[in-house]
Amino acid sequence: MKKENYFTPEFTMAMEKRYFRERKLKKINGDIAILGIDMQKHFLVQWGKAYLPSSRNFLTSIEKFYEFTKESGIKIILTKHCHAGNNLARWWDDEMLCDDKSTEIVDEIKKFGDVIIEKNTYNAFIGTNLEGALKKEGVNTVIITGVMTHLCCETTARDAFNRGFSVVFPIDGTLTQNAELHECSLRAISHGFGVTPTLSYLMKYLRKL
Repeated sequence: MKKENYFTPEFTMAMEKRYFRERKLKKINGDIAILGIDMQKHFLVQWGKAYLPSSRNFLTSIEKFYEFTKESGIKIILTKHCHAGNNLARWWDDEMLCDDKSTEIVDEIKKFGDVIIEKNTYNAFIGTNLEGALKKEGVNTVIITGVMTHLCCETTARDAFNRGFSVVFPIDGTLTQNAELHECSLRAISHGFGVTPTLSYLMKYLRKL
């Protein structure tokens, strides 16, 4: 699969024009939590096996957003992905071990996490206490951020919707290997189960709540 450094302001603007529907965002209210999916060295540092070329720009944007949400009192739940001996290991012919340096959450992001939940498949709800943690806090809306857009982020967003949560999936809040995969997810999500603003638009919106 081709990897490219696609995470640019021009890409974000193009995706916003195609997929953001403001009227859907106006339906979002109530208690909100941020999900930070798999912000790990495996994906976000250059020596990581699945390094994503747009990581530097992505992390800069996410840090700014997380700083804003922490100041606003919004809870941030991080997930840490690791797997061995399961279907993912068979599919990718590889394992991600929980005690390996590569599966650590990057320092820029780890400091923001109120909770870290370990998972072993694409869906952050499967085999974890994520749903219970959200409901305990009275959360009814999740903002999905992290990596990869078309795998763990999209899968988790779909299941969040099916479990009754409102879903916000910021255009520049997730990252994957290339623009084509990223856009495919945005097209599906914006059509059926999530609203897709930019991070900057979302911050302006949240300030008004």
